[in-house]
Amino acid sequence: LKNKNIIYTYIIFIFLILVCFLTKAEEENNNYRLKILEYLSNNKEFASSFIQYNDGSVQEGEFYLKKNRMRIEYSTPVKIVFVIKDSNAMYYNLDLKEVEYFNPKNTVAKIFFDFFYDKKFLEGVEFNDENNSFNFVKKIKINDEINNIKIIFEKSPIKLRKIEISNSEGLTSFAIIN
Repeated sequence: LKNKNIIYTYIIFIFLILVCFLTKAEEENNNYRLKILEYLSNNKEFASSFIQYNDGSVQEGEFYLKKNRMRIEYSTPVKIVFVIKDSNAMYYNLDLKEVEYFNPKNTVAKIFFDFFYDKKFLEGVEFNDENNSFNFVKKIKINDEINNIKIIFEKSPIKLRKIEISNSEGLTSFAIIN
C-alpha cells in the first residue's frame, strides 16, 4: 500500500510539473503575440530593403507600408512595382510599361497584407523561441493550396527579419535588410 501511495505521489508530482511547463509555454506564446501586435501597431509606416530568394533566383527591392497600403518595388533583375490595398492591387512592369490589376485575396499578397493589418492573423499560431530570435509558423489556404508561412523576428529590439513562404511552387524567402 505504501508503494502505491509513493507511485501515486510521483505521478501527481510529474503531472503538476507538466502542467506548469505547459502553462509557462502558453504564457510565453501570449507574450510573443502581444509583443508582435505592439510592434505592428507601432509601425503604421514601415520601409525596408529586402532580398527575395526563390528557386535559385535572387531579387532585390524596397518595401513600403503606409495608410493600409503596401508598395513593393523590385529593382533587380527586373523593375516591377506592386501596390496593394485590402481588396485591390496593381502590378506595374516599368521595363515593359505594362499594368495589370488583380484581387490580392487570391494571391500570396494576401499573406503580407493580413500579417500587417489583420489583428486576428496571429490567433492559433505557435511561437518558437530561439537564441536571439523567435518565429511562428502558420498554414494559410489560398485557392485550395496550402501555404506554410514562417515569420522570423529579432528579439531585442523586436524587428521583423525574414518571411518564408513554402507551397507547391517551392520556397520563397524575403530577408529584411534594414
